[in-house]
Amino acid sequence: MEPGGSTRPDLLGASETKSDSTGDRARYDRFCDWYLTWIDGWSPGLVFDPTTGLVPAQLSGERWLDVGCGSGRASRELARRGASTIGVDIAASLIAEARAAEDNQHPNVTYVAGDITRPEQWWDGQLFDGATCELALMDIDDLDGTADTIARVLRPDGRFVASIVNPCFPGNEAGLSSWPPDRGYSAEGFWTSPEHNPDGARIRVGSNHRTLSTYLNTLISAGFSLERAFEPSNPLPYWLVLVCRRN
Repeated sequence: MEPGGSTRPDLLGASETKSDSTGDRARYDRFCDWYLTWIDGWSPGLVFDPTTGLVPAQLSGERWLDVGCGSGRASRELARRGASTIGVDIAASLIAEARAAEDNQHPNVTYVAGDITRPEQWWDGQLFDGATCELALMDIDDLDGTADTIARVLRPDGRFVASIVNPCFPGNEAGLSSWPPDRGYSAEGFWTSPEHNPDGARIRVGSNHRTLSTYLNTLISAGFSLERAFEPSNPLPYWLVLVCRRN
């Protein structure tokens, strides 16, 4: 369960690094209105769980990046904690919603529609103190390029806090967790949920299943060290949060 939010465990993030098969729209652009209704009322996210301190409560004077920011919930929370924030998402419709929701509440937040693996689209060359990615790495197709880019734009010892659907548990009829019901843990790749789960995000935008070792080895190869891992207390730990440091 997302702290302070819905009990629905099949939420995906709001970004991916390439357009859908039509070549003209990011996957979440096609379902923007549905997605915004679906997440209405959700808390800023797992990376901000007040019981864990995964993201510091006070970020004044710091500069943070929100990867796959979607409609900006995490970006606004970073700003509320004092950080100068850039939120990046490839779904232009969600960036438009983030800007509209901001309404000048946090002038230190900038939203950019762009590919996270192409920093020339959104980065001004100044290093970040930290980065978040709230339930979006499963949507991002180019995990290697994303990890490398985040490492590139973080200062040495900068923090990267990412939440993902726990990759260690199979899906079921409710569309829970990481891999399809008819496949095994080692069968990595893109998938969409079956039609008997019409109410979730995966039947609309799909998800990339990766093993835990793939996530960890990708982060290590990009230059990160794992500082901490966190799983919310549930009968099944649907979520996993990784806290990494830039070496």
